[in-house]
Amino acid sequence: MKKVGFIITFFAQLTCLAGGGWTQKKGEGFFLLSQRMISGHYYFNSNKQVIQSPLLSVYTTNIYGEYGFTNKFTGIIYSPVLTSLSRAGGVDSSGTVFVKDKATGFGDIDVGMKYNLLNKKINISATLFLGINSGNYYGGATKTLHLGDNEFSQMLKIEASRGFKHHLFATVFVAFNNRTKHYSDDLQYGGEFGYSKNKLTAILKVYCRTSLFNEPRKDSPIPGIYSDNLEYYSLTPQLLYTLKYNIGVMAEAGFALGSRNVLAVPSISLGVYWNLKKREAKKSDQ
Repeated sequence: MKKVGFIITFFAQLTCLAGGGWTQKKGEGFFLLSQRMISGHYYFNSNKQVIQSPLLSVYTTNIYGEYGFTNKFTGIIYSPVLTSLSRAGGVDSSGTVFVKDKATGFGDIDVGMKYNLLNKKINISATLFLGINSGNYYGGATKTLHLGDNEFSQMLKIEASRGFKHHLFATVFVAFNNRTKHYSDDLQYGGEFGYSKNKLTAILKVYCRTSLFNEPRKDSPIPGIYSDNLEYYSLTPQLLYTLKYNIGVMAEAGFALGSRNVLAVPSISLGVYWNLKKREAKKSDQ
């Protein structure tokens, strides 16, 4: 059976504000609550061809946070606290029959620790992410809707960032993702270019994920971000605007290009964040 999938590019959220080669200062942090939505009839199959299919929709409520334990060590957590995945019944353009199904539940948690390797004109950091198997792999009445991948992954990510004149900055990164339980490993790489001044931050992100196909291929009726041999090339513009008390709003749209096993429609995310900053001591306090 051909693969049908969706893309939830949560790594686009792992570079907010103090992301890239920068780490949070000790006692400071960034926390984001967001809602991601994607729904459509067209998808890239396992041969990277666009095929029409019965409607597939995914709505995910995410919590992302990073906190500076020291000036060099930043802890990171990403948790899809609620995912609703639904598939309509029908036949796709290749003749594959799908049964109507729905699954709702918790997703897989990712925890990471970032260490700053270099803090000069160019900031370089290394992050180890651990993917915890906390989501249900056998969701829905058909047990084919995946809220998790049923495996424990380890990803090492290297990022380099630099700030420029006129409030501009840029980041490049490369990562190796080791997957267990006979999933193929993958390489992830890309970068971002942004502008940040006063209350506004605007970022354009490029994210690429390529499978190494180093394990026997496993096809699933309804795979997605948790499936084997998932590939995509995505462009994600993101806007963040700070309101009062370091609380702000976030909006982004993810566009998957040249993909494998993902929906051929954009994803939309909206959220609110809190930028935790230590209060600077006044002379009267000293």
